[in-house]
Amino acid sequence: METAEVCTPAFETMCAPVDLAVKRIVDKEQCQDITRTVCSESIEVIPNEICTYTYVSKTEDTVATTVKVTFEKECMKQMITVCQPTKGYGYHSYGHQYCKEVSQETCYNVPMVMPMDEPVMVSYPEPIKKCVDRPISLPRISCEDITEKKCIMVPEIMDDIEMVDKCKTVLAAPSCQMVELTLPKQVCIELVYGHSYDVKEKEYHAKV
Repeated sequence: METAEVCTPAFETMCAPVDLAVKRIVDKEQCQDITRTVCSESIEVIPNEICTYTYVSKTEDTVATTVKVTFEKECMKQMITVCQPTKGYGYHSYGHQYCKEVSQETCYNVPMVMPMDEPVMVSYPEPIKKCVDRPISLPRISCEDITEKKCIMVPEIMDDIEMVDKCKTVLAAPSCQMVELTLPKQVCIELVYGHSYDVKEKEYHAKV
């Protein structure tokens, strides 16, 4: 048996902080003015009156002015020439013709118009007015522009530096310990009667 020192290699991790350039995604607020048109409807009631006319027959006593035609006789005198007819044949006559002027009266009727009132009964259509309220509903549309500020979050890339540990593995001091080793040994046997014996080989291992 022999005592020996058995050493195994050891590894050691060594870390050191380093600055690493990275890209970070951050949220950024983006705002914009949005204009929209808002319309509203209202009903305006306008008073309105509708009138209709109906006609009825109405009778009324009145006085009608008419005329009365009368005739008046008028006479006038005028002088006319009267000749005595002569004897003769055919269209020709022979001898002297005697004529003289005489007074002749001529009469004729002259119409005379005289106004005269006469009671009569007349009928005429009388209008009767009838009115009802029929208001008109008039729609009114009013619009206005409303501007609002709307904001949303959008992603943005920002440069940044992040500190990380950079590690590497290096050889450290070996780990050693004492062990006992069993070495092979050879045995000599005395030969008897001329016979020899073979010694079998044995495996020997270190005993830890």
